[in-house]
Amino acid sequence: MKPILYEIRPATENDFTFLYQLRELALRKAVEAVFGWDENIQMGVCAQEWEEARPDILEINGKRVGSYLVQQNPNHIYFGRFYLLPEFQGQGLGNLILDDILALADHKNLPIKLCHLQGNRVSSLYTRLGFKILSEDAEFVHMMRPSK
Repeated sequence: MKPILYEIRPATENDFTFLYQLRELALRKAVEAVFGWDENIQMGVCAQEWEEARPDILEINGKRVGSYLVQQNPNHIYFGRFYLLPEFQGQGLGNLILDDILALADHKNLPIKLCHLQGNRVSSLYTRLGFKILSEDAEFVHMMRPSK
């Protein structure tokens, strides 16, 4: 298997539309199943998330292929908004990204926390990488990987 070479950069104003479209591609089925998809509500959620904290953009050969957010808190690292374009899913890129985040957490001796929608298939990736469910309800699954 050929190694995947990717670059990470901070999101800029020019990335907002891409991020909304990426979010829709990644989450629409799960959001429809849990809440129902309302374009205005989803645009509002995306805009609010954008204002709260901008994610990093993943690029391969200059093409935007995904995004994620890492926030370091005093007691843990938060990992979220992890989306990949469908054609880049299932090829090991998610594992590579998470390996880097896990290494950061191990270096800082901090646990990693995340939250995802019920029904999102990314749960199996997180479980394989040592994340455990802290709590869940009809809408969300909260997970954590303890510090090493």
